[in-house]
Amino acid sequence: MSSDRTPVVLALHGLLVEGTVATVEPVLAGCLGAHEPRLVLDVSQVTVCDTVGAALLVSVAEVARGRGGEVRLADPSPAIRSWLGVAAGMSAIAVFATVEGAVEADPRDLLAGAPPPVANCVDERPAPRSRRPRWRVNPSGRARSRRGPASPRR
Repeated sequence: MSSDRTPVVLALHGLLVEGTVATVEPVLAGCLGAHEPRLVLDVSQVTVCDTVGAALLVSVAEVARGRGGEVRLADPSPAIRSWLGVAAGMSAIAVFATVEGAVEADPRDLLAGAPPPVANCVDERPAPRSRRPRWRVNPSGRARSRRGPASPRR
């Protein structure tokens, strides 16, 4: 940033997912209303981020750039770090190790390149577990449960 203006620092925490983006988006939009908006997002306390949350960060950065400003991410949590190398547009956002470094735009505090993912992206689904059948049929054709053969009724 070439301007001497101090950026607005906004701390995000908790879930940055499809269900919460609608509450965060108006706050971020309000911060982008100024000419040449400068915004530092402290994302150290974001515990979960999905594709919608990552897309929100990218779109906020694009709007700021379109108005002559900038968005910087500070102290990314594992949930945010997992998106840095994979989400389209995230590479265009400056990411700093600390909030102070982001506010000062200290090049020594920049995180070089996309750090390796340290958390699974929320949108990745675990491999399905194979399920054992609940009922089996024995050679005689009588059903039995997993617990063993059916006991005779008295």
